[in-house]
Amino acid sequence: MCRYFFFIVFFLLAVRGEAQTAKDLFNQSDVKIRWLGVDFSHVKLIGDFAQFFSAGEKSSLQIRDNYFSGWNKLILSEPKKYDLHGMLRKETIVYDIDMVTELNSNAPVEDIESLNTPNYTKKDIEDFIAAYNIVNKDGIGILLIAESLNKNFEEAYFHFVAMNLKTKELLIHQRLRGEPFGFGLRNYWAGSIHDVIKEIKNNRYRIWRNKFK
Repeated sequence: MCRYFFFIVFFLLAVRGEAQTAKDLFNQSDVKIRWLGVDFSHVKLIGDFAQFFSAGEKSSLQIRDNYFSGWNKLILSEPKKYDLHGMLRKETIVYDIDMVTELNSNAPVEDIESLNTPNYTKKDIEDFIAAYNIVNKDGIGILLIAESLNKNFEEAYFHFVAMNLKTKELLIHQRLRGEPFGFGLRNYWAGSIHDVIKEIKNNRYRIWRNKFK
């Protein structure tokens, strides 16, 4: 009888660990929220990135090796400006960008330059996260998947993703436009990330909460 009881408890805990839904992002719960970073492994660069203000010539390889990691580090080093806690209304967020850092460092650059934004669909995003190497992580993972940095139109597109880290189920998905600003390549496109975070904080969060809570 005792063995049967503990089996039931273990089963219920396991189910609870995998049954996280979008509601858990908006309710007071013990579900861990993990910031996974900004995934640039599928981004397209549109326009002339060779000369960018005073940045000098930058190849696609240099942008990948220097700026993909730099933009992610900037979010962590300036938490008041890139207000993830305010964006999600959460006091505690676990910063866990190792997986995305590895993805970005190995992103292919052969086809990174493009004439048009790829307009990734929800199915595309589901395929991207299905390929993520997620091991022994629980809770809800939050990240932005970069779609395009468009110098011609001075805009960037990112996909907000909230996912169940146990099952890789996509809980919330939204394609968002960010306006870049600032001087130099790093600050300019970091401005588009800041714009997206501000849009979620000021507008989208309430819309999602009303929809899912």
